[in-house]
Amino acid sequence: LTASVLEAAMKILGFSVKSKNIKGTYVKVLSDASTAITARTTLMVKRMDTGQSGIEIAEELREENKKLRTEQEAMRKEMEDLRE
Repeated sequence: LTASVLEAAMKILGFSVKSKNIKGTYVKVLSDASTAITARTTLMVKRMDTGQSGIEIAEELREENKKLRTEQEAMRKEMEDLRE
């Protein structure tokens, strides 16, 4: 699972850098998203390795997901504003 998530993040990053038709602001958004996915996946694996209980990890992931959804919504609104 970890490897597939990290691979997907790298594909997003590679696509955003290689594409010539994407504006710089969108490249930054995709790059930031890829970095966040990679960092948080790595953190999740480290937490699992330290022996935290599944309940603690699940609660932290729920909180992190909520934060990411809020950030994603803000980025979506920013992208809409840039399109106008």
